[in-house]
Amino acid sequence: MSTILILLATVHVGVSLQQLLEAFIYAPPDIPNYSTTYWINNESTLSALKYSIYEALVCNTSVLVCQSYAEGNNEGVHPRLYYSKLNVATIM
Repeated sequence: MSTILILLATVHVGVSLQQLLEAFIYAPPDIPNYSTTYWINNESTLSALKYSIYEALVCNTSVLVCQSYAEGNNEGVHPRLYYSKLNVATIM
């Protein structure tokens, strides 16, 4: 599961870099303020892909934290325990 999360995070970074290239480097010279109009448009394929990957990363990380807590000691709520497991889940 953590391998899939790392791959999704890598794809998310790649899509972000592609968006930056399209907004600033590959911008058509005849359209003024193209980068502003590019970032306002949320209906592009890359924007939708990036949003869906972000949702998958956040939801799956939450599932890992809940699963880890369920397998561990269920004596009570310890905020420090949640914090450390969340960091481990996002790093892995």
